[in-house]
Amino acid sequence: MNKQDIKAILFDLDGTLCKSEWLHFIAWNKALKNFNIKIDPSLFMIYNRRSPQWIENDIKLKSNANFQEGDLIKEKDRIFIELFGESNSEDNGLMPYAYDAVKFFYDNSFMLAVCTSGSRDETILKLKNGNIEKYFNAIFSADDVEFPKPAPDIYKLAIDSFKLTADQCLVIEDTESGLIAAKEAGAFCFVVPTEYSQKQNFEKANKVLTSLKDLIIFFK
Repeated sequence: MNKQDIKAILFDLDGTLCKSEWLHFIAWNKALKNFNIKIDPSLFMIYNRRSPQWIENDIKLKSNANFQEGDLIKEKDRIFIELFGESNSEDNGLMPYAYDAVKFFYDNSFMLAVCTSGSRDETILKLKNGNIEKYFNAIFSADDVEFPKPAPDIYKLAIDSFKLTADQCLVIEDTESGLIAAKEAGAFCFVVPTEYSQKQNFEKANKVLTSLKDLIIFFK
């Protein structure tokens, strides 16, 4: 990858820009409480690499719980938004150097997009809370595509919307499923693993970074 050829940075959200994974864990369990189902931390490590649709389907298959497709996700999202609104932190819910990285690329005239498996309402809430919404040219969520990550749909949509070629785009991810989606879309991909994803397979990544600070240094 020649960094001079990169015109757009496509950011994943949860675990990449926003520190929200643990709240998702709590929200899933609260949504499942009425069904007497509990996700333990070890199972959530597996779920963390999957889309909400995949998680809901897996829970239904394993438990035979009686809920309609999409209902559990809606309830989880409702609870998450409530929890997120109650949580106050000095970092505004952002991962280390997330604000600095987004602002750096904005100041250097890169096109910027968020590409997330979360809902649009949840995405906007997180970006506004982190005071970074204003820096993005586009926001793509699970509401915009039929198939979530690891399908490449959301990254293909972003690339097409920017009228760029895939090799002009760099994706920043934190999970194996996100990496697969990026590579299937033909884009370059740097991964910043979290404690929830560090044991996943990132062999196909163009680079594995320790933090978003490394991303800024790479482009300086």
